[in-house]
Amino acid sequence: MAIVGGGASGTLSALHLLRASSDPNLRVVLFEADSRRRHLGVAYGTTDERHLLNLRAQMMSAFPDEPDHFVDWARRAGRGWKPTDFLPRMAYGNYLRDLVAEFGEHRLHVVDARVEDVVAHDGGFEIATDGTNTQARSVVLAYGVGAPHRLTTTTAQSLPDAAWHLQNPWDLGALARVPDDATIVIVGSGLTAVDVALTLLDDAPQRRVAMVSRRGDLPRAHLEDVPAEWVTPIPPGPLTVDGLAELVHDQIALARRRGVGWRAVLDGLRPQSQPIWRRLDRNQRRRFLAEYEHDWHVHRNRMAPQIAARVRAYTETGRFTLHSGGLRSVEDLGSRCRANLSNTTLESDAIVNCTGPSSDITRTTDPLLRTLLDRGVIAPDPLGLGVACTERGELLDSHGDAVPGMYSVGPPTRGTVWEAISVPEIRGQAARLAEHLTTTLGASAPVPMGR
Repeated sequence: MAIVGGGASGTLSALHLLRASSDPNLRVVLFEADSRRRHLGVAYGTTDERHLLNLRAQMMSAFPDEPDHFVDWARRAGRGWKPTDFLPRMAYGNYLRDLVAEFGEHRLHVVDARVEDVVAHDGGFEIATDGTNTQARSVVLAYGVGAPHRLTTTTAQSLPDAAWHLQNPWDLGALARVPDDATIVIVGSGLTAVDVALTLLDDAPQRRVAMVSRRGDLPRAHLEDVPAEWVTPIPPGPLTVDGLAELVHDQIALARRRGVGWRAVLDGLRPQSQPIWRRLDRNQRRRFLAEYEHDWHVHRNRMAPQIAARVRAYTETGRFTLHSGGLRSVEDLGSRCRANLSNTTLESDAIVNCTGPSSDITRTTDPLLRTLLDRGVIAPDPLGLGVACTERGELLDSHGDAVPGMYSVGPPTRGTVWEAISVPEIRGQAARLAEHLTTTLGASAPVPMGR
């Protein structure tokens, strides 16, 4: 079995494959060119302990059937963490790496190379890297999230390549090189933008951050206390997103009358989100993306309470400001720039692109995805959210036909399953795919893996 992408999605897929099969002939080969983020990906590759998970520890087990697995690991780490705590993201990366180490190299082989092509060959596939081929029975694309698109202003001005233009928000080294007395403009206001803002502000007490997005909305905050349980009954029959929105508002009103907050209602919807998405036709899904996606993300993907408290503190001291209307234009001043927002103009030492990962593979710059897309082996999801695939994750080609033996997990599958960016959903995908693949392998002779 070959997995292309060694971040969290690929690692969870590998772990579930190895856990689901006791076949000594099964080998899993994991391809990841960036050794620094192997088994971590973007989310858990941070080395800043101030970057926290946005889910409580009790929800982060790698295995759906062992809900306390991560909590038990954290307890053994001896840091005094509780199941309801929001732990550092780098701790979760250490957890994944510890799980990988349990299997050893005899069943899981990691290749530090970029995959250049995947070609059907002799009932399986040949995975081509730099002058080397690996044969596999099946292939899983787990490329995670794409880098943000190049930053443009609301007036369609593309920002130049300049020292003050930080295009990668996850490059902690570049953030550290920003002057200690800098004024920084962060474009975007999601969870990544909040992390970047706090890193910049914490590290130098003279820095100021102006965050700007089209609507100027920050993610809402989790409460210190765990919300009460709430289950929203979803009616049978055809669904519309307007009807669902009305249902959610009614449930929030009902919950409030019973002394329960809106967070419980949204959290209760989480296990039902994928089945709901499956019941929406394509037009309804498009309407959701156009009318409701922003509000859903703001309320659904929340900040840890201590993160929200730090944002409030910096806001009160005037070091952090939030602006709506987007970035209108930018003037290059050499080592600095002039950023024109909708309500103010700032001379800035840096502009950081936190507009979010790219999901439209028709605009990808990834060489492998570009090659597979141009050959018609894979196809874009009609909503522009990733790759076209079945609910099981089997990839669809440019004709809409399934590609036997090729699958995807995690963020690339959002168009089909919607919720696919957080561990609770990804681990479920990985477990179901592992069951399917190991069952399929068990019905035939295994293919030897080798380079």
